Amino acid sequence: MQDLFEKMKEYLNMDTEISFDEFDGYYKKVTAFLNDSWQTLNEEDTMHMLFILDNLKSNGEDRSKRKVKEAKKYAKMAQRTEIWANALIGRLREAGLTDEEIGKRYEAIYEAV
Repeated sequence: MQDLFEKMKEYLNMDTEISFDEFDGYYKKVTAFLNDSWQTLNEEDTMHMLFILDNLKSNGEDRSKRKVKEAKKYAKMAQRTEIWANALIGRLREAGLTDEEIGKRYEAIYEAV
């Protein structure tokens, strides 16, 4: 989990955009991790994963609007990351966090990165 978070921070600090293949590879690592472990994440890791998913979603949506051959693939990745993000938000709510608390924690991660 920490490796995925560190990689996202690295991507966010790059001056250039990663290729489709690298984006797709990272997306697949994230979804494979979630398929195996999403229900066992603690609150902090869930928040970090939410941060990862939000960035994947926004980048996927942005890239899906471009005139590139992978546009539909980017759109599907964005849709799937939104589904995962909603599932994680649901877990945080079940753990007793309010939307306001989730938002504050998310902002703290965003500010730290």
